[in-house]
Amino acid sequence: METLLIVLFGIGVGYAVLSAVVGDIFGLDVHTGEHPFLSPTIIATFLTVFGGVGYMLLHNTGWSAVLIAGLSLLVALGVSSVVLFLVVIPLQAAQKGMAMSAKQMIGLEAEVVTSIEVSRLGEIVYEQGGSRHSAPAKSTGSEAIPYGAQVRIVDELAGTFVVEKV
Repeated sequence: METLLIVLFGIGVGYAVLSAVVGDIFGLDVHTGEHPFLSPTIIATFLTVFGGVGYMLLHNTGWSAVLIAGLSLLVALGVSSVVLFLVVIPLQAAQKGMAMSAKQMIGLEAEVVTSIEVSRLGEIVYEQGGSRHSAPAKSTGSEAIPYGAQVRIVDELAGTFVVEKV
C-alpha cells in the first residue's frame, strides 16, 4: 500500500510541475467541456492529496489500511471540491467571458502605445465597458505601425489582436 500511495502522490506532483512548466511554454489548455470535475487540475489534486494524506497516515498512525484509504479518500474529495469551486469553475467562467469580449472588439478602433514592427508584436490600448485595456497586437500587412497611430481591430488570435492602420 505504501508504494501505491507514493506513486499516486508522485503522479499528482509530477503532473502539477509538468503542466506549470510545459503548459506555459507551449500554451497547453485542456478543455473539459461541461464536466469541470474531470479537469486535469482536479484529477492531479485528488491524486496528490490522496497519496500524501494516505502516506502520512500510514506512517504516523497504527490504523488499518482500509481506514487509512477511506479517510484519505474523504480528505482528497474535500480538497478537490474546494479547488473545483474556488479555482477551476471561476477561472473557466472568466476565460469564457474574456474570449467573448475579445471577439466583440473586432471592428473597433484602438491606439498603438508600443509601435508594431513588421515581424514583431506591439501593444494597443482600447476602451471596453468604460475601462481602458491594453493588449498585444500585430499588423495585418507588411508595414510597421508607429506609436500613437489609430488602428482598427480586424481579428483576434490567441489573445493577440490583429490590426490595420486607419
